Parts: sequence; C-alpha cells; structure tokens
Amino acid sequence: MDRNSYWRGLNERLGVDLEMQMVPNADYEQTFSITMASGDLPDVMQLWPGANFADMLHNSFAPLDEFLGGDAAADYPNLANIPTAHWRNCVYNGALYAIPVPRGRVRHYNLFRKDILDDLGVNGEPRGWDEFLALCQELTDPSSRRWAIGSVTQAMYFLARMNDEPNIWREEGGNLTHFYETEEYQQSVQDMAALWEAGVIHPDTFNPSTPFPQYFGAGTTVLSLADGYGSWSTTTLANTDNDGFELGLMPVYNREGSELAPWHTGNGVFNTAGLRKQDDPERIRLVLRVLDWLAAPFGTEEHLYRVYGEAGVDHERNSDGDPIFTTDGQTNTTVPTRYLVDAPAVLYQPGRPDDVDYQHAYQTTVLANRKDDPTLGLYVESATARAEAAERNLLATRDDIIQGRKPLTDLDRAVNDWRTAIGDQMRTAYEEQLQQAGGTR
Repeated sequence: MDRNSYWRGLNERLGVDLEMQMVPNADYEQTFSITMASGDLPDVMQLWPGANFADMLHNSFAPLDEFLGGDAAADYPNLANIPTAHWRNCVYNGALYAIPVPRGRVRHYNLFRKDILDDLGVNGEPRGWDEFLALCQELTDPSSRRWAIGSVTQAMYFLARMNDEPNIWREEGGNLTHFYETEEYQQSVQDMAALWEAGVIHPDTFNPSTPFPQYFGAGTTVLSLADGYGSWSTTTLANTDNDGFELGLMPVYNREGSELAPWHTGNGVFNTAGLRKQDDPERIRLVLRVLDWLAAPFGTEEHLYRVYGEAGVDHERNSDGDPIFTTDGQTNTTVPTRYLVDAPAVLYQPGRPDDVDYQHAYQTTVLANRKDDPTLGLYVESATARAEAAERNLLATRDDIIQGRKPLTDLDRAVNDWRTAIGDQMRTAYEEQLQQAGGTR
C-alpha cells in the first residue's frame, strides 16, 4: 500500500486505513472457510454460501435492518441508490444480512471475433440451430489452429436460450420444474454432442485449466458464448495491442430461427458482502459509511477516483474529456473494492463511445424478451450445501454423453439421481417459500 499512491489517496478520502486481503477466486471458498473457523473475521467480507449458511449469518454477521431500513437508509444515500431488486439477494430468514455487489441483469454477452468473421465473409447473426451449426463449421479450421467454440459450459448457456430451457426453474401454477428435468435440456445436450462430433469445439474444452480468454484473443477460438457482460471491457482492454481486433455481439434466435429467443437474466449481483457481528454499533456505522462512499454512482467525484484514480497520475483526459488510464493507473487502481460493494451498473467505455452505443442496442434488443428465475430472492439451505456434489455427478455424465462415451439415455438416470439427492428437496422448499410470498416477484 505504501508504494501505491492510489491506495493512499483512497484512504485519505475514506478517512480510514483500508486493509484488504486479496484472494484469488479459485482459493476463496477455502480461505473463507478457514477464516470463519478461526473466528477472527474482518469488518467486512465477501460471503460464500455453504453448509449451515443461515446459521452462520445469524451467529457471525450483523443484521443490518436497523441501520439501513426505513428512514435510517437516508444516512447512506449511495447504498440506498442501489436498486431494490439487488437487495433481494441479501435477505435471509426475514432479516437483511448483507450488502449487494451490483452488476447488470443482462448476465451474459455472446462475444465473437468480428474481425475474423469479416475476413471470412460470414454473418455473425445465425438464425436458429441449423444456421448456428453451419456458422461453427465455417469458422473451424484445425489446420490453422482455429475452432468456433472454446468453453462447453458457456455454449450450454447459449443453447439453453435457443432451446427455451427454464431460467433455472420454471413455475406453473405454483409448481416448479428444474431445467435439468426438461426435454429442452436434453435437446441442448444432444446439440452439444452434435457440435463435438462436428469437430467445432476446441479439443481442450474439458480441461479446466485451458486459458480460453487468451485463446479468444489469439483467434484460436472465435466465439466466446455466454461470457460475463463485463467481458467486453476486459477483453477489449486485454487486446489493445492486437492489430485489427474487433468484437461483435451475437443475439440468440429460437431453434427454428423465427424470432429472438427469451433471454435468461441473472440475479443482478456479483456477490454479497457481510459485516462482522459486534457489540459496537458505531463500528458498524463506520464500515457502512466506507461502503457508502465506495458505492457512489457514476458521474460523482467519488466514483471517478475509485475507478480511475488521480488525474495526471492514474489517468489522463482525452480530447472528449474521458479518463484514459496511464500505465501506472492500470496497475494502481486494481485495488479490488468493487468486490465488496459497487455502484449500480452503467455502460461506459472511455474513448470508445461507439462500443457503448453498440452494447446498449444489444441489451435493449435481447432484454425486450427477458426470462427471470422465479426463485430470485429466495434462499434454500440445501441449494448451497449439497447441490454442488449432486450437480458435479450429473455434469460428469453430461460431458461423457457430449464426447460420445455414454448414450443420451444415461442422462435420465443422472437427472433422477440428482433429483433424489437434492432436486426434490430444493423444489419443495422453494415452492413453500413461493406460496408464503404469494407467488413470484
């Protein structure tokens, strides 16, 4: 911190010495568990749902209703500015236990290398399954080390929209059906197997350490389907020295290609952050004031500094007045406060106004026919405590089917095992909560 002028300036503005333990995403679950077991918690930390999560919140984290509910919210105007929908992810057993880390509800972008498609003379808007398969075949040339698709996991999200799967759950008359249980999901698995058979998927797709962002930048893969919507900015920034690099966004049509497919939205948060339970309410108010400053919205001086740092050091203004990172600024401003709290999401790319217009048009188009998860804002203990192991077994069967090692009929058995292990229990709990809430929100 002593060598980072941005961090020093952040502390001066916050009026505190901000100390952060930065943990790689792959290690966070283990680090979180160790920290919780030690009982030595920081003032605020990103939460990780797991076994006995509700009890853990009650025992170790502060309920925030008295600080942020009703008229009290006026003390923290930037937190109050975060839309209500994001806060639904922070309520457990009727109490507010967390701060949302807001992101856009669009959830995913279907990125493609527009420069490569233009060079090949092919259209980046396939209408339906047949055109999508044909596009993937045109893009793939193993002799040139080029494949259409990198990640099977991301491509399954694309197919889920094309085949009109539920957005996790489908609610009809108070009854829930999980997407694993649907014919539409079976169709998506069949489609993925067909893509694998056609040779349009990178052969290393089932290796979890495969560096697909780098492959996409190098043109080894041409489609980055269902990537996080923030990937437009990160991918563009990572390829500023890549001559001719240009991104496009692919809409999803229904299987027949007759109209745009329903767009599965996300829950609107990256994660949530909890404040350590303690007897001193003034300490909690201090932490909330820090988080409130960090949540200042786009267009404020606070937001400008938090994101772009000090003028003349971390950024310079271009002719349009946009802050453009300096070399030092790209390093200095990586202090990861945006994973504890953030401002409501906006579309803004300094120096690239056309990118903003293009993304806005894309989001407007795809979100016109949105499909929400009907369980959004509900919490089921078993959904986090046991679902991971049950899903891991099901997905192993799915991947074997995609690669031709097992028949499609094995998927029914795997889904039944998942249903017995966790699915039916989750369904019952969610249905009870929906009934208590008077239906989907």
